[in-house]
Amino acid sequence: MIEANELKTTTTDPAVAAMTCVETDALFAGLERALDNGRGFVFVTDAGGRLKGFASLAAMRQAFLKGGHLTSQTLGDVAEPWGSSSVLLGVEPVLNGEGRLIGIDEDVPQPFLPVSEPDLTHREMRYAFDAFLSTWISSTGDYIRRFEQDFADKVGMAHGVATSNGTVSLHLAMATLGIGEGDEVIVPDLTFAASINTVMHVGARPVLVDVDRDTWCMSAEAVERAITPRTRAIMPVHVFGRPAEMTEIAELAKARGLYIIEDCAEAHGAKYDGQPIGSFSDISSFSFFANKIITTGEGGICLTNDADIAARMRMLRDHGMRPERRYWHEEPGFNFRMTNMQAAIGCAQVERMDELLAMRADVNARYVKALSGIPGVSFPPAMDQRVEPVTWFSCAQVPEDKRAELIAACKAVNIDLRPFFHGLSSMPAYRKFARKCPNSAWLSRTGVNLPTSRRVDDAMVARIAGVFESVLGRNS
Repeated sequence: MIEANELKTTTTDPAVAAMTCVETDALFAGLERALDNGRGFVFVTDAGGRLKGFASLAAMRQAFLKGGHLTSQTLGDVAEPWGSSSVLLGVEPVLNGEGRLIGIDEDVPQPFLPVSEPDLTHREMRYAFDAFLSTWISSTGDYIRRFEQDFADKVGMAHGVATSNGTVSLHLAMATLGIGEGDEVIVPDLTFAASINTVMHVGARPVLVDVDRDTWCMSAEAVERAITPRTRAIMPVHVFGRPAEMTEIAELAKARGLYIIEDCAEAHGAKYDGQPIGSFSDISSFSFFANKIITTGEGGICLTNDADIAARMRMLRDHGMRPERRYWHEEPGFNFRMTNMQAAIGCAQVERMDELLAMRADVNARYVKALSGIPGVSFPPAMDQRVEPVTWFSCAQVPEDKRAELIAACKAVNIDLRPFFHGLSSMPAYRKFARKCPNSAWLSRTGVNLPTSRRVDDAMVARIAGVFESVLGRNS
């Protein structure tokens, strides 16, 4: 099978080659290259390198849907002339006197930049297509088993149980451990609502604790103060890729006879004391939503080292049906299953995990370099040497009274900037569980998530820095 980077090109410039196909190339060649370059289109040249136009993913998809891949249709047949329709592709072709494509200019109007977008390549497309061709498109298939084991291996856990999303993986974890009416689960105040919602959905009572001002996560000290005779479990959330102090929390849980359910939705690949996040718990939960470090579109997984817990999770995930006795239900379960097609995408993402983490770390480093020194902008405090955080979203804090203006100014130039989560104690849905959480409230009022994807290069960061300076003042 030809790899995407082996396609024909008419240039030796790697940046241009990654965005270029020849007009005689097949539709699938263009689709793969447009995915791999992350731009959603390819330049189309003739055999001599002269620009003929461009082929967008949208145009290639339409041609594919109409069966163009079954005929002699090529990229030259779907290419559009470079002109008004290409104004928001974010680049301008640089041509020599003979019309040959020799470079790209990015100092042009840019398309909308979301705060996050899935990073998908020809590998994900091929695996998903292979799962489709296998006809195993539901919740059974080779990719499910492979994805569960590959991801468990990445985290150093023995068993993986894939689920339809990250929220239900938390629900499944608590149901498996028998957590319910009369039980308490300790949850940080600064987290996405799924963490607390699932506690409520199993009938347990969430006990909110403030986060640490430096780590942004719950501390072992705060957890210990919150423990009561009804406490059954602790739910650390590694918010924005920053690990909680898991060695200490695990020791505390063991001493008190409590379960740990790690919410690792935002921290794929992070470590504490050299140990992967997600490996400190009775059950850990990961999300694979489209904005996560690894994605399956929707999807989640529970990891455990306990074979009995894994077996029970599998049974509950599949309607409470005994795997060795089909249609025999010993207790009411759930339909929390992932599909084989989602898992196929996940397998490709796991193979690319180091690349995806490196890209996000690189984007974050660009932001730190460009935005540090702008009045009122600060980045997350450096963590202890024992901690290896990862970048989910690049995060910063800005003056509370300027945040709305900053978000609006970014929106005006097609850049998506998002505020942090609201603290759980501040919202009506959780009023009866609310506690004073000043650190969570402060972070909620001042935090912003910056666009974090491979489209964020030096030129884009410079544009974003210009917006920040227009609102907050110039670098000192």
